[in-house]
Amino acid sequence: FYQSSQLCIHMQHLYVRGGLYKEVKAALIAAFKKLKGGDPDTSIRPMISKSLAAIVEKSVNEAVKAGAKLLVGSKQRGAFMEPTILEDAPFDTDARKEEILGPVILLYSYNDFKEAVKEANNTHYGLQASVFTHDLNKAFYAFEHIEVALCLRYRKY
Repeated sequence: FYQSSQLCIHMQHLYVRGGLYKEVKAALIAAFKKLKGGDPDTSIRPMISKSLAAIVEKSVNEAVKAGAKLLVGSKQRGAFMEPTILEDAPFDTDARKEEILGPVILLYSYNDFKEAVKEANNTHYGLQASVFTHDLNKAFYAFEHIEVALCLRYRKY
């Protein structure tokens, strides 16, 4: 969460193929729980202001009230916002539609890649996207269909 995710290339929506979902979810939760805020062992820093951290916390709380499952995080302490994972945030929440410029990831499972791309486009903003796959056809499909300013493709070598 470089700069507490207060930059426009922060990964916010993470779509994971159904067969890998439980493993990725468990690994993310474990990694988030290890993140530390505050001196001297800092892996995540405070946000730029208390008011911006409060906006992020409000967005998280509204998503949970609307049906998102809180997996880890969600608490604000001054300008510090705990790294947060929300599972299945409803599409009509601000957390889903707007950019959360804070340490929050929305986690979704998918079985149909084209449907995942369609859902990734279902937001007001699309600043950047990354696709991790071994399947070049899916990478090129994403490149052609994801509506963002910058689309990156990663391939494990």
